[in-house]
Amino acid sequence: MEQAYSQSIEHTAAAMRKENKHATPIDASTMNLLQKSGFFFFSVASLFLVLYSIIVILLPDTAAIPRYPPEMLFLIGLFAIGFLLASIIAELVWLEPVLLLAFLPLHLSDHITSMYSMCAFIIAIIELYRIDYFKTGGLAKIFLCFAYYALSIALVGTALRVFFVEIAMPIIFIFLFFLYLLPVFKGKWQIRIARPRQTIHYKELNLTDRETDYLKECLHGAAFKEIAAHHHVSESTVRNTFAHIYHKFSVTDKAELLSKFADFDIID
Repeated sequence: MEQAYSQSIEHTAAAMRKENKHATPIDASTMNLLQKSGFFFFSVASLFLVLYSIIVILLPDTAAIPRYPPEMLFLIGLFAIGFLLASIIAELVWLEPVLLLAFLPLHLSDHITSMYSMCAFIIAIIELYRIDYFKTGGLAKIFLCFAYYALSIALVGTALRVFFVEIAMPIIFIFLFFLYLLPVFKGKWQIRIARPRQTIHYKELNLTDRETDYLKECLHGAAFKEIAAHHHVSESTVRNTFAHIYHKFSVTDKAELLSKFADFDIID
């Protein structure tokens, strides 16, 4: 079983490396977030190992302290090293979600309904999504991830002879969570980032009265011809006035002017 588990993790890692070579470069904000989280996981794992070692050395006969086998502590140390590498080497950020997924069966062996393993799985899915792992073949890949977690729960629970209901409940939750995320990976959800609009007054723009009047109508969608008709002037006069406005705001045409004021609410 351990050999099959190791082969499964190696296959997952190989697939991630292959996908990472052909993926769109990770943007700077996502890279920064992944590296920070990788260092956080490294710190948590290292702190656990240090504190556990100190407590066991100082209080060797305390029955309340859980005793972890050496191989478990060794694996946690390997995970810590992996998280550290993912946090300092940009090309290895894909390793972080792989380690989180590999962590699941190990923690499930301690408690089949562990919230720690559930959180680790959700974090791994989010990180895979952020590095565009699901960009191609997303539905099949996300299904395999959820199936892997459900299978881990079933196998570990069966091996530990856990009551059937305790095995079924987390699997049902995972299935419902999968259904909830389907719209995301099918591209039916759109996340819009709303930027706060700033309010400014026309008098702050240092425009003449004529320029202010023309700009108001332009921002409300009026064409130069309509502005000229409304003010009983020629269209060339309007264009010349806007040439001065363009110069004041360092733009070259009407499109750039409208773009410049797109994030502002201009009031009298």
